[in-house]
Amino acid sequence: MPAPRTGFHASCFRCLRATGVLAVSLASLCGAASAGVTTFTSRASFEASLPAGNFFNNFSAVPDAFSSPVASVTGTGGTPTIGYTITAPTANVGVFPDTGFKAVGNWNQGQSMVITFNSGNVFSAGGDIWLSDINGTRVAGTVTVNYSDGSSVLVPSTTTGAFGFAGITTDVSALTTMTIVNNPSGYLNLSNFSVATTAVPEPGSIVLAVMGTAGLAGEAMRRRRRRRG
Repeated sequence: MPAPRTGFHASCFRCLRATGVLAVSLASLCGAASAGVTTFTSRASFEASLPAGNFFNNFSAVPDAFSSPVASVTGTGGTPTIGYTITAPTANVGVFPDTGFKAVGNWNQGQSMVITFNSGNVFSAGGDIWLSDINGTRVAGTVTVNYSDGSSVLVPSTTTGAFGFAGITTDVSALTTMTIVNNPSGYLNLSNFSVATTAVPEPGSIVLAVMGTAGLAGEAMRRRRRRRG
């Protein structure tokens, strides 16, 4: 374990324990540090990372568009308010009903789908993604999802079982787009889409917070010793 900073007394950790604050080593905190971006293929892990006020949309309130396409699908919700638009840049999108939810998909198999985050405050985004044939039957394949920060997630599409999932959280900068790349194996489908506005805390800020609290505790101990002397 690295030597403590000058003036940092071991008693400050005892003080933290006495006040019910967990003292952890800086080495362990730094070991948990990341680059500020985490991608997910597990919905459970992604949802566990989301803050309160996130916006979930299974598109059940969106009018069906399976006999003719629409230019875009929009979503607005969450606290603070989040807004996004789903398009296929040179074509249109469809809205297809299923049991308990609807899916937004590309109308033309050769077109990618782009989710544009209009509100400028999205730091987490993820949803169920899969491929289907023209009749809506699931087909196998792999879908590439690209985010505006340069991150990519590969999503397996299977004919049975749970849908594939792609998600991201970041504390670097707000996301502007999420692109679901067209696939020759089938049509794209997106549902059960979650977005959140609060950035994931940067590990470095946690380290600074712990050090600041410990420093204040140490200063309080020194002041008490001076008064006793």
